[in-house]
Amino acid sequence: MNFLYSLCKCVIIFLFCISICAGCSSNKTEVIQNNPQATDVPGKRVKFSADDISIINKSNSLNDADAENFSKEIKDIFYKNWGKANKMENYKMKFYNEREEDGKLKVDVRVWCDWTNTQKSEERPFIIGMKQELKKLKGKKLKKTGKKIIHGFNLEYSAFYMVTDRYNEDLEIHFNTSEPSDDYGIFCYKYKSEGESELCQFDKCQESDKELIEKGRKVFRQYLQSELQYEE
Repeated sequence: MNFLYSLCKCVIIFLFCISICAGCSSNKTEVIQNNPQATDVPGKRVKFSADDISIINKSNSLNDADAENFSKEIKDIFYKNWGKANKMENYKMKFYNEREEDGKLKVDVRVWCDWTNTQKSEERPFIIGMKQELKKLKGKKLKKTGKKIIHGFNLEYSAFYMVTDRYNEDLEIHFNTSEPSDDYGIFCYKYKSEGESELCQFDKCQESDKELIEKGRKVFRQYLQSELQYEE
């Protein structure tokens, strides 16, 4: 089963990273790709704290009240997306790289927080989906192989349980005018495939429990097929 555990480990690390990281720092906008220095343009620099968030406002268009309101909204979205299975604290947010593109004002936001996974492996929707597939199997050999697959994933997920890491996320605020207004969206970069990501609305980027259960079922079937072929 060393082969199986190695596969489990690679997939677990991959799934864990993309499940908590909708963004992709290496895939920022063309402005930053073509001009890395633009990520820290000269301008004001105001540091303050609000709602237990350390805030740095380098945007010349956003006043400190704007930065505070956006910080609270972003914190609420983090909780909505991932608060069920994780504890997030010690937030720090920086508003910077203000620019105008296509008649719109855009501001980058770098978010840091201490991230602790508080969900046991057997409580994960991904594992629940695997167990649903296991129940469908007939025959001792198939069931034994299926249990070993789930056991391997449980072992790897357990390594993340109650572990705290300093996490960061890159977001963008897009105003549909050339100055701050109530017409805006908060976006992140969501993983698509190797080296590729797409811009998506931050409050809708997290997979639902239903989607994660289905992903668990699919991965289980793939691993079962691979393991049976390997045994042959």
